[in-house]
Amino acid sequence: AAVEEGLARFEREGVHPIALERAKVRAERALHDGMGSVLDKAFLLAEFNEFTGDPGYITTSAERTLAVTADDVLDVYDRYVKGHTSVTTSFVPRGQSDLAVDGAEPAVVVEEEIVPGAEAEVSQGVEADYLRTRTDADRSEPPLGEAPLISAPQVWQATQANGLTVYGIESDEEALVAFDLTLPGGQLGDPPGKTGVAGLLASLMMEGTARRTPAELEEAIDLLGARINVVAGRESIRVSGSTLARTFEPTMALVEELILAPRWDETEFERLERELETRLRDQAGSPTAIANNVFGRVLYGERHAFANPPAGTPDTVAGIELDDLRRYASAYLSPSSASFHVVGAVSQETVQQTLAGLTERWPAQPVAIPDQPEPPEAPGQTVYFVDVPGAKQSVLQVGRLALSATDPDYTRLDFANERLGGNSSGRLFQLLRIDKGYTYGATSGLVDTVEVGPWMARTSVRANVTLESLELLRDQIRNYAATFTEEDVEVTKNQVIKGNARAFESLGAKLGLLRQMSRYGLPADFRERDQQTLLAMTLADFREVIETHLDENRMIYVVVGDANTQLGRMGELRYGDPVVLDLYGRRF
Repeated sequence: AAVEEGLARFEREGVHPIALERAKVRAERALHDGMGSVLDKAFLLAEFNEFTGDPGYITTSAERTLAVTADDVLDVYDRYVKGHTSVTTSFVPRGQSDLAVDGAEPAVVVEEEIVPGAEAEVSQGVEADYLRTRTDADRSEPPLGEAPLISAPQVWQATQANGLTVYGIESDEEALVAFDLTLPGGQLGDPPGKTGVAGLLASLMMEGTARRTPAELEEAIDLLGARINVVAGRESIRVSGSTLARTFEPTMALVEELILAPRWDETEFERLERELETRLRDQAGSPTAIANNVFGRVLYGERHAFANPPAGTPDTVAGIELDDLRRYASAYLSPSSASFHVVGAVSQETVQQTLAGLTERWPAQPVAIPDQPEPPEAPGQTVYFVDVPGAKQSVLQVGRLALSATDPDYTRLDFANERLGGNSSGRLFQLLRIDKGYTYGATSGLVDTVEVGPWMARTSVRANVTLESLELLRDQIRNYAATFTEEDVEVTKNQVIKGNARAFESLGAKLGLLRQMSRYGLPADFRERDQQTLLAMTLADFREVIETHLDENRMIYVVVGDANTQLGRMGELRYGDPVVLDLYGRRF
């Protein structure tokens, strides 16, 4: 009914000029976004060449987009939408079919029965023999050349009078600018027992300012061809976005409003809190979210901030009030420890001139991030099980607290992980998916935080091979150092170095470089230094870092699945009785 009412209103009221302008600016922005990488550009050239005969048609496309009128939109609506057949789907809670659209027919979903020991053997099979398409193009592969060593883009740095540090890379390949303002704090700044304050503040900041309603703020952002987002993470709140180069200054004026003129709307706060509570209840039905929550709580212990998920839990969110958000903003939204990162078609001079007003109106203020207790080491070779009755898959996470991203060994361990679970050519993926067919994917890697972060291997497998998958994960980790060969050394170097060839081609990648520099206190050429570290690593170096940090004896095993069919099998792993936990990692 709501859809039909909306269409009827559109027919009565027509196209509002401001709505049309917003649509045009978004379309202009989308054209620029479509050229963000080498691959994007290749696709765009090929697509235009195929369908228009002109690989450079993007200019014409932009001109035609900007020339669209309200009458053009109504004409297209009448020809392709009004009165035409449509397909509507309804997803409603179990037992509440009255909420579905009128005339909806039930969709029949057949659930596959999961039977232990009934897993079919999987193999690649015989290579298919098929008729190849004739072509005059040369499809032969050229021989491999020398590894393309990366060279970092030129970075400029400055410090504003209020202490705000600024990092920039000028790149005029697209007429876009990407930016972010990183404000240390995040979950680390949440009051004890109220995890979720930083996240709610980040959400509330996008719900209008003291001078604009939520709708007015959204409209202002759209009319600039901009995107602005505020997100709270483990260790910071980040105001990030991107915009057309020609609208960088007015976009930053909106960012200033978000920081200095919050709306503090009680009604919006209450709505966001209800939405968060609903989202947390939804996550209680997500095995992956449950595994993440439990893994963090077991590793960090109850007293560390990271024991809870960044968004909080129903218990921690229930007691949050609007005044908690005000106190957080007063304590942590300061330029003194903040950093601003900007890349794109804008000069250092323009950036600093644009930030001059914010610098003047945003005074320095010391920020003290609470120290965290040393996490107790979780007993290794322990299985933790969370019951999700009737689950057809089991989510598995194996790991331990390993390193801070500032640790000198962090980069070396990251390189050493490449052959185990860094990508689809890693041993875990090849074994669990390609060889066994137990899963769609299996990966491993480090979590990058200033606080000590975990190394973890993770996968979701068919329920009837939960134990078998755990045994495979255990054996791969346990034997990784001993089976790491000279060939693995060469493959690792080849993959990482060639993968880095396009490391800085997009604005987002360049922004990530600046973010790492400011967050971890790294020099502008740190990626080049990392590259030299990799090239200098020997087989002995790889084995040493694996043995030091990936000792299987210190790993914990988290399993989220159907206890009725899987819990009893966990003893066969021979790590003692599994510890049964609730959805948030608490013992029953």
